[in-house]
Amino acid sequence: MISFLPKEEKFFVFLTQQAENVMKASAFFKAAIKDGVLDEAEVKKIRDLEHEGDTLAHEITDMLNRTFITPIDREDIYDLANSLDDVLDLLNAMAGRMKLYKLNPKDEHFAQFIDLIDQAAEALANAVRHMPDTKRQRRVLDYCIEVNRLENLGDTLREKAISHLFENEKDPITVIKWKEIYESAEGALDNCEHVTKLIESIMVKHG
Repeated sequence: MISFLPKEEKFFVFLTQQAENVMKASAFFKAAIKDGVLDEAEVKKIRDLEHEGDTLAHEITDMLNRTFITPIDREDIYDLANSLDDVLDLLNAMAGRMKLYKLNPKDEHFAQFIDLIDQAAEALANAVRHMPDTKRQRRVLDYCIEVNRLENLGDTLREKAISHLFENEKDPITVIKWKEIYESAEGALDNCEHVTKLIESIMVKHG
């Protein structure tokens, strides 16, 4: 099991904050989609959360450069911080593109995507939050398995959404726009799964 010294807990405090920031962004995005409103105010809120994620990632990197002993391999901490930031980057990019392309936020398939992403973000936050707790290692892996399940659902949804798009949308430009968004949404789920693989690898190293 992973053993932590009190001074080392700061790494997981920052990582948990970053994972929770991803969860905040996905939850806000989901609420905006449900309300059918994705204007400049909503996009700015997601952008601000993405900038906060960048700041946390930089703080973690700076702490790594100033810390001699780390609770787990410093490469794993760095990869985990940046992989969580990658999820935020895609959420921010999707929101910006949807506003730029003037796409209807109430699209049923995208609503399903953002719900899957929101569930995955919550599971990720729970996994990262419990990583230092040696009594909850099984629970951490269960959260990782849940993200994998959601990512598989995302693969199926992408095929369904794109197929529906080609069959029902007559405007080729709209097809191109929505295809990009659907693939980005599925990519966000892929990134969530990548984070869980890093967590699982850390658990194996320190199990």
